[in-house]
Amino acid sequence: MSEQVRVTYAQKKLLDLLQEGKLKSWCEERNVPHAALYKLATGNIVPPFIVMSSLVPYFVPAEWVYFTDEDIPYEVRTLEVWNPDDTSLFIKKQKYNYIEVIKKYEISETNARNIFVNRRANITLLQMQKMAKDVNPEEFFIPADESVDGKFYPEQGDIVLHFGKKLLVLSKYEVNKKFSFFMGIELMDGVGEGIELEGAKEKYICLPQKLTSYTYNRKCPVVVDKIKTGSVRLVISHCNLFF
Repeated sequence: MSEQVRVTYAQKKLLDLLQEGKLKSWCEERNVPHAALYKLATGNIVPPFIVMSSLVPYFVPAEWVYFTDEDIPYEVRTLEVWNPDDTSLFIKKQKYNYIEVIKKYEISETNARNIFVNRRANITLLQMQKMAKDVNPEEFFIPADESVDGKFYPEQGDIVLHFGKKLLVLSKYEVNKKFSFFMGIELMDGVGEGIELEGAKEKYICLPQKLTSYTYNRKCPVVVDKIKTGSVRLVISHCNLFF
């Protein structure tokens, strides 16, 4: 006995139109390509981002992600047509934190840079499906409002790259966001004189004499590693700081 093929909510809607003989007229009325939607209905192609962008007035983004044997955990609503070249809410929120996205969802660094920084690529359906439990798929097809400033504010213990320097962040997230700066201390890779620290990826040497504050201006820091809380406290104590 063959295993039943799973279909998404969007594919099911297209299949219903096809079986009722209404798919072609439905496409003509909405000026959308019948050939492409026929292939989507029959499962011959995976919907590319550019196609999903043009169809958000008719299909809820989550309907491409979730299968009919699953419940959609988000509000079901259609959207205005989305320009795939624009910067979506999700991209703006994660632009300076994409290293975390790489680790969590197993996206290659090159692909992630092209999605979040260079804007030469778009999120794929498979990537949306990986993120669906954490991210409402509509975030890939709507703009950010004024409350999202597009900056990434590091947390205490983050190791960031900022203006070519590798820095350990000592100030807390709330302070960093409120004042658009962070207290950091310069790190060196490997071993040497200074406070030895071990991150999740590499070992570092902390240079207490290199403590300073870093403002955002036009460039935001990018997280590359993380230091354990106990080690951060050691550095803060050594520098006679209070956070």
